[in-house]
Parts: sequence; structure tokens; C-alpha cells
Amino acid sequence: MESRTKHWRALTDTDGHSVGRQFQQPGLASRAVPFALVAVVATVSVLVPHGDIRSWTAYTVSVTLLLLCAGAFLLPWQRLPGWTPVLVPLLHTGSVLALILATGPAAGVGLVLLVPLIWTVLFHHRWESAWVVAAVVAVQTVSSFAQAAPGVVIARRVVLWSALGALIAVATHGLRDRIKGSMVANMALQTEVRELSLARERDRIAADLRDGVVRRVFDVGLELHGAAGMLGEGPAHRRLLHCVAELDDVIQALRESVFDLGDAAGGVPDGAVGTDDRSSVADTDER
Repeated sequence: MESRTKHWRALTDTDGHSVGRQFQQPGLASRAVPFALVAVVATVSVLVPHGDIRSWTAYTVSVTLLLLCAGAFLLPWQRLPGWTPVLVPLLHTGSVLALILATGPAAGVGLVLLVPLIWTVLFHHRWESAWVVAAVVAVQTVSSFAQAAPGVVIARRVVLWSALGALIAVATHGLRDRIKGSMVANMALQTEVRELSLARERDRIAADLRDGVVRRVFDVGLELHGAAGMLGEGPAHRRLLHCVAELDDVIQALRESVFDLGDAAGGVPDGAVGTDDRSSVADTDER
């Protein structure tokens, strides 16, 4: 289960203390490449013949900020403060603003603002998403004033982008919470299944010990005790009785090591009696 969920940590781990986890965990390529492709296509598309570039200075600033975002994946995030990861989507938002100012309102690159917004709501904390939503609204406001848009248009853009950003952030973070809850529940279920499997295996081992190993040890003890009675008093007799006592200790250890077999089985195996009792019977028969 752990190997299947490792690649989702950046999506679900909002309580972790790993700074920059969004830019260094496994599965980074599958997360970052789609966003990078959209940003690169938007930036390069304005260079086609008869392109829309009106200010090469603003375009250079946009490309520079985009390259800084790419370089963020190489930073030593462990040495940086916990608030620094939000700077990456904010830089990308600034890159989009410079691209809008470089191309004018007819270029249609304003939708690229969704790239840093979606990245943030997927992989960052809620407070970071709030900052990026505010930055997106600020970009729309600044670009509208720079394009001398009417006041009504500016107000409409601010309201619509604020509502759209809030909707995306709230819905996505809610979805992340549900995914995280499902993963936690699934991991708990997997743990319970493993525990049940282990309990079943231990029951099987306990039954095997009770029906096989312990019974055979009992039988060996009886044979030794009978052999001691045939030898009569002497060192050999005492040595065999010592071996029988050692076998009793082995049986007790087996019972305690697997589910306290002695208690679970009612003290002795089914159809068997204690070594001393059975040995006494055998000893009496021998005599």
C-alpha cells in the first residue's frame, strides 16, 4: 500500500514539515511536466510570424521569471524557511503578468494564470492558495489598468477571477482532504487485514503445535519415564527423570510462545493428560 501512495504525498501531505516537498518528492516529473508544457507553449506561441509581442522588455522579464520558476526545482529546500515554496507560483504569476503586458489584450494569454493557480491548490497549503488567488486577481487588475480598460470591465474581471479562484481553491482542497481521508482509512484497513492474517496464522501454528509437536513431546516423555522405571534406582534413573522434567519445561515454553497455548487449550492438549500424571500411570503399569 505504501508504494502505491508514495507518489501522492505532495498532493495529500498538508500537515508535513518537509519544506519544498512539492518540488522534490517521487513522481515529480509526472506532476510538473504538464504545467511546464502549458507555460512554455504560451510563452513561445507569441513568437510565431506576425506575433503579438509589443514590448520585448516585458517579454524578457516574463521569460526570466519563468526560468527562475524552473530553477526552483534545484534549490536546497531543506535549508530554506517554510514559507518560501509559495514564491514559485507567485513568480509564475508575475511571469504571466509580464507576458500579458508584452502582448496586449488580443493575445489571449491571460488564461495561463490558471497554471500557477491550479498548481498551488493541488500541491500547497490553503494559505498559499489564498496568496496565489490574490496575486491572480492583482494581475487582472494591473493588466486591465495597463490596457486602459473601462471601469466596468475592470470590476467584472476582479469579481469573476476572485470567484473563480476561490471556487477552484475551495473545491480542490476539499477534494484533497477527502483523498487523504480515504488513504488513511485504506491504510487502516490494510493494517487490520494484516493483523487478522497474522492472527489466523498464529492460530494455525498453535493448532499444529497442540495436535502434533506437543503431543509427540508428551509421548517421548512417557517413553523416557517408562524407561527410567525399568532401570530402577541409580544415576541413569535420575538422569532420565531430569530429561522428563526438561521436556515438561519445553512444553510449557511452547504453550506460552504461541497464544499461551496452555490457557487456550484448557491446560493440556485435547485427549492428553499431564506428563506427570500419564507417566505415573505408565510407571504403575511397568511395575
